[in-house]
Amino acid sequence: MPRSIRLYVSSSPDLAPEREALGRAVATLPVSLGWEIRHTPLVGEPEGDSLSFVASCDLFVVLLGADFAAPMGSEWQEARRHRRLMLAFSKRVARSPSAQWVFYQKGVEWEPFDSPAELERLLVRRLARTLLDVGERLDLHLSDVEGLLALLAEESEEEEPKEPDRRSGAGRSGIILGER
Repeated sequence: MPRSIRLYVSSSPDLAPEREALGRAVATLPVSLGWEIRHTPLVGEPEGDSLSFVASCDLFVVLLGADFAAPMGSEWQEARRHRRLMLAFSKRVARSPSAQWVFYQKGVEWEPFDSPAELERLLVRRLARTLLDVGERLDLHLSDVEGLLALLAEESEEEEPKEPDRRSGAGRSGIILGER
């Protein structure tokens, strides 16, 4: 069975629309591999094996909003301990002391955003570039690489932002099946 790209998304509960944007961004990437996506459990959801998933994921995405709420700290430490490839995005909002602490950690380059639509555009580009960087390790096919390069070229030609996508249901943990 072909390998899936394992993606963990660490975010606080106030970023539900941003979680949706991430799901839509992943779904638009032209790769034949499937995705296994897990998110920080919402209040009332069981944590399950989140930390073991973080320890073995291919990509760790942190979405920082107003707060850096539990269990984000445990996820953050696990990702850093296992040297997971980390993509960090921060919403331009007033931050709690814990969010300020993580925002100023060394070795992390935060990409700022204002809205879910802006985050989605940033994610598509950043994920595409990251997949190209680690494509050999992920066993991407030539057609995947060509599709990602074409997507990046197309994205750089666009000038006007698109109308925000109103679809929902992409902000939860799940699996996206690949073509292989």
